[in-house]
Amino acid sequence: MYFIPELKSTVKCEKFKIKGCTFDFPSNIDKRVVNLANKVEKGATKVTVSVIEADKCEYKMKLSEHEVIINASSQQAVFYAIQTLRQVIKNGYCDICEISDSPDFETRGIYYDVTRGRIPTLEALKELVDNLAYTKINMLQLYVEHVFPFKEYDGIYQRTGYLTPEEIKELDEYCYQNFIEFVPSLSCFGHLYELLQYTDYKRLCELEEYTPTSVDWNERMRHHTIDPTNPESIEVIKSLINQYAPLFRSNKFNICCDETFDLCQGKNAGKDKGRLYVDFVKKIIAHIRSLGKIAMMWGDIIHQHPEFIEEIDDSTIFLNWGYSADPYTKMIYDTAEKGKMQYVCPGITNWSSLIEFVHVSEPNITKMAQCGFECGAKGLLTTCWGDHGHISSMYACMHGLLFGAEKGWNTNSDTSDFGKKLDLLYFGYDGAYALYEKISKAHLDRYWWHLLAYYCVDKYGEESIMKSSYKPDPDVLTRCFYDCEDTIPYLMATTWENEKARKALLVTAKGSEYMIAMLMSKLYGEKFGVNIKDVEEWLAEYKEVYLQESKMGELVQYIKIMYYLAEKYLKQVKD
Repeated sequence: MYFIPELKSTVKCEKFKIKGCTFDFPSNIDKRVVNLANKVEKGATKVTVSVIEADKCEYKMKLSEHEVIINASSQQAVFYAIQTLRQVIKNGYCDICEISDSPDFETRGIYYDVTRGRIPTLEALKELVDNLAYTKINMLQLYVEHVFPFKEYDGIYQRTGYLTPEEIKELDEYCYQNFIEFVPSLSCFGHLYELLQYTDYKRLCELEEYTPTSVDWNERMRHHTIDPTNPESIEVIKSLINQYAPLFRSNKFNICCDETFDLCQGKNAGKDKGRLYVDFVKKIIAHIRSLGKIAMMWGDIIHQHPEFIEEIDDSTIFLNWGYSADPYTKMIYDTAEKGKMQYVCPGITNWSSLIEFVHVSEPNITKMAQCGFECGAKGLLTTCWGDHGHISSMYACMHGLLFGAEKGWNTNSDTSDFGKKLDLLYFGYDGAYALYEKISKAHLDRYWWHLLAYYCVDKYGEESIMKSSYKPDPDVLTRCFYDCEDTIPYLMATTWENEKARKALLVTAKGSEYMIAMLMSKLYGEKFGVNIKDVEEWLAEYKEVYLQESKMGELVQYIKIMYYLAEKYLKQVKD
């Protein structure tokens, strides 16, 4: 049988079927649990539920064809037991008569970037929440810089697209109904490029005079640090927080404060970088505390100045990240040694790419989870970043997101058959994950990043801060082209339960081979028979799929750049 996440302890028995259920709840049952039970097909199997409140989230279940008995430690644990029951029914049979299950990490979260080009629709975010709840995730964060109608960003968010206050509140309620804590996450120190390039706030930039030398997507990730010594800076940050925090019922607020690359490179040159950093962070945390909330922050910068870590309020949760197949984990051990609370934060490596890198995300999430569990981390927060336009569909990220759900619940689970789990429980088609994996492994590198670098050199000249020296083996890159092409007939000819995922992967496979064709043309003058018309037709398909799950956002910019690249590099290849 297949479950996501894998069950902790089971007792096997002869096979039987549960076709549908009738629930018998205690009088104090949470309505959210009843709502989930209503999604289970009605039938003859009687499900009896009891709740004995305890500190640990845990449930036990006894199953037979005619009766299921659930004993749970909380309302949330009952919710998870019913999710497991839904997966039992999805399997079509059951050979388990007893289940004992509980999570390794108290918090199991997903962090999704909505600020670097792609802004999901409310419907797509609710669909994401459904999938997360189904796999026992209990936290969601959306990464926000300028994609909300903050008064300070007036004139900016209209250009890039945004989430409305009403959408945030509705999503917060939807998360609550699914026992998911929706935590606000907002850039409050670094990553303030759009604000600090705005005429009204340029004076607050650490770099007094800065001229962009690449596309906005890249600039947002680089020169964007606010001047912590200007008294106006903290007032602006407080204002942003005050506008955003009231929309969420969560008692937490992620202030980010990562990658403050420019600090002491401009106005504050020569000053103590660590001292400036921690003093400003402490002001932000104090404001968060004044609102009755717990601060969360990325741990990368504070760990460069370990002498100041003790000054950070003990209630603060450090978010320690590492994204490679063999991740850097010293931050995790150091945080544990200092007795600070932390979540470990792996990544699904989808950034600057049309699809995640499964050959990186699986070992990364596995090792980060193991390290976090060993060090007593309170949570595992799996990240999905959108560097350089967030061109990857949500459906081309779900393996990594659900793998994070797997390891957040059961750190030592056997994932050798995880693809089969996805086929049954997510894609709804036997063999779907094999196609997903083949497209993913055809990505030797971040093809989009290199193509975007070529574009930036053309636009900004040698001053561009994006330059590519990519020189892959042409035979290997050719094999990758045909690996993508091989998946297309299967993606076109089949029908899945999750048709949105199939269509998204079809577009992903086509786009991947066209990007490889452009690279081969640029680097080796090779011909694959791809022409501008092919790319035009693909862009129309890509736009259709994109708008089924996302707002317009910055899609127009992506289409414009892709057309420019196709016109330049595919015209060079003569028929």
